[in-house]
Amino acid sequence: MDNFFIAYRDPLFGVIILFAIVFVISFSNYWWGVFKSKEEKQSIDKFVKKFEIVTDENEYKKLLEDASIPLESLALLAHAYGKGGDYEKAINIYLVTLKRVKGKDEKQYLLSTLGKTYFKAGFLRRSSEVFLESLHLHPRNEESLKYLTVAYEQLQEYTKAEEVLDSLEELGAKVGVQRAYLKALSTIKDSRLKEGEKVEKLLELSATTPFLKRKLFEYMLETGIKIEPSFFETLPFRGMMDLLWYVDFMVYDILTCKDPLVQQIAMARGLAPYVEPKSEMPFALDVLGKLHSVGYTKASISFEYLCFECKHVFPIHFYRCPHCQSIDTVTIQTNLIKADHEENISFL
Repeated sequence: MDNFFIAYRDPLFGVIILFAIVFVISFSNYWWGVFKSKEEKQSIDKFVKKFEIVTDENEYKKLLEDASIPLESLALLAHAYGKGGDYEKAINIYLVTLKRVKGKDEKQYLLSTLGKTYFKAGFLRRSSEVFLESLHLHPRNEESLKYLTVAYEQLQEYTKAEEVLDSLEELGAKVGVQRAYLKALSTIKDSRLKEGEKVEKLLELSATTPFLKRKLFEYMLETGIKIEPSFFETLPFRGMMDLLWYVDFMVYDILTCKDPLVQQIAMARGLAPYVEPKSEMPFALDVLGKLHSVGYTKASISFEYLCFECKHVFPIHFYRCPHCQSIDTVTIQTNLIKADHEENISFL
């Protein structure tokens, strides 16, 4: 027994034990890494099979699966197809590339890009599943979280969208405006609420998020709710010139409002005599008012909607930019056009 304790106290014995422990830990870590890598590859393969596009272009698929083609080239090719609007080919290439890629970061990037391609193609359910898979690899991916929120929003799954916003908020993103917008959408779609209750909730939301007053005004126009002057005069008129241009006198008489911009719109529509504006007004409105004052009625006005975040222009109004998905970034632009004799047409 004494001999054992002497051996135990021998420094060489301690060194041997230390090396043995290091070897066991290293060996275990190596095989654990191999196991996890294999499990991750099986998970990706299983995921890709779920979305794989069935096609008769066997030679085309064989070409894509050729290991001699660099992954960077496949990614660029898929990006080019996506830019050109050929989403089916872009998706197919991304799925093939996912099978070949090994790095975790590369997989996460490809899944995120694949999710955006599905989103642009209109496959919202599939895009949400792809973004969830991307977040499984990298939970702090803000881009995937952002698009996942929008996908759930467009699927009218507002509760899930707000849960994703919670994750974005934890990462430091400012989500107050998005949260208010989601609550406004869910309030309008809530069949359990009466019209009066919806108006009250929207009024409460618009108190802290002013751009939602336009949403409330649209809702009141659609449902035929009486619009009181006390509410009308609090509206953000710069952000709703198009609505005022088409508003029906049966709903609200804009001549009763004393706001300079509303008066300018009334003059541009030929509803009131032209008076030189005291402050700067949109050029098209001012010119149209002067034309009406001399009896020229063959001119009218059209509207374009610019996102000041990404600078894209769209023909219809948006609360969330269709291109960059930003909220409350719309700027209304006016253009003089030839009148088509179709007055007071509402797009609501």
